[in-house]
Amino acid sequence: MQLTTSEVIEAIRTLPSAEREKIRRTLEIEKQTQDARVQEEIGQYMLSRKWIEEHKEEFLGQWVCLEGDKLIASGSDALEVNKRAREAGIESPFIVQIIDEPKNFTGAWL
Repeated sequence: MQLTTSEVIEAIRTLPSAEREKIRRTLEIEKQTQDARVQEEIGQYMLSRKWIEEHKEEFLGQWVCLEGDKLIASGSDALEVNKRAREAGIESPFIVQIIDEPKNFTGAWL
């Protein structure tokens, strides 16, 4: 049997204050852990973007798999790069194709 959120909240309200405080602390720790994980992922993404900028010319037109600023695999076939990344133990690979994008492009109607 699965409880609804309302049922869980009502059950929590019936608990003694010490037990409610234990639940609050547990949820706060889970939130802090999740926030730290998100910050770590953002940091890894920023390192990857920096790596791409620094190595763009070298890997132009290729697919790369990065973990932060570490190159895991590269090649012209995205599926092969993904396969090699998974073989290297990467569960959720960050794979991107390096393309030549104009900097500071501004479009306009003529």
